[in-house]
Amino acid sequence: MPAPITAELVAREPVAANIAELSFALREPPRLNFKAGQFVSIAIPAATPDADAVPRRSYSIASQSDAGELLRFIIRVIPEGKASEFLMSLPLGAVVNMTGPHGFFVLDERHPGDVVFAATGTGFAAVMPMLGELARRREHGLEAPRTLVLWGARQESDLFARREIEALVARAGSELRIFLTAAGPDWSGDRGRITQALLDRLPELGTPTFYLVGNGAMISEVKRELIARGVNRRTQIRTEAFFD
Repeated sequence: MPAPITAELVAREPVAANIAELSFALREPPRLNFKAGQFVSIAIPAATPDADAVPRRSYSIASQSDAGELLRFIIRVIPEGKASEFLMSLPLGAVVNMTGPHGFFVLDERHPGDVVFAATGTGFAAVMPMLGELARRREHGLEAPRTLVLWGARQESDLFARREIEALVARAGSELRIFLTAAGPDWSGDRGRITQALLDRLPELGTPTFYLVGNGAMISEVKRELIARGVNRRTQIRTEAFFD
C-alpha cells in the first residue's frame, strides 16, 4: 500500500540532453517494496509560504525492484518547471518527502505469448526495472517470452543509459530497436516513429501483451491501431502516459 516516505538525495548527474538521473537513499522506511513499473510522488515545496497545498510530481522508479534501498529517477529537465527547478537545485544530502509506491503499470505474473514494450523519451525509465524482472524470471527458469523493445526519441542526444539498457535487454533475451524522428546524418539505427514499426511486427507476434509508456499521443495512437487490428484492449494492452 502507498505510504509516506522520506529519502535523501545522494547523487544527481546529467545523462542526456535536458535529462538527469537522481538517486535517493531511503531513510524511512529503510527499503521500499515496489513492483517494476510503479512510481512515487515527490512533494515539491510551495513557491510562497501562504500557498494552500504542496504540489506533487510523479516519477517512475528506474531502480530494479530487488534494490529498494535506493530509488533512481530519470527525469526530463523542463526550463522554468517548478519541479525541475526544485530537484535540480536540491543540495546533496537534502531530505524530501514522497509517497508510494503507486500505479498499476506492472508486469503480469505470466504472459501467454510474446511481450512488447513501446516507450518514448524518459518513459523508458519504467521499462528498465521491467526488463530486469523478466531477466530474473528467465534466469530462474520461470518465464522466457520472446520480447521486443521499441524505444522512440527525437535525437541521439536524447538517449540515456545506453549500456545499462543494452545489458538489461541482453539478460532478458530481448530485441531492442531504437527509432529517432530527427536523426542526424551519422545515426545508423532506425528512423521514424515507433508506431508503424510496432504495427509492422504485429503479424509475426503470438498472443502478445503490449506495455505502452511515454508520450500520451503515441499511446493513444498505438492503442487505437492495435484494437482496430483485433488486439484485446483489456487483456493485451497496458499503458502509462507521461507528458513527455
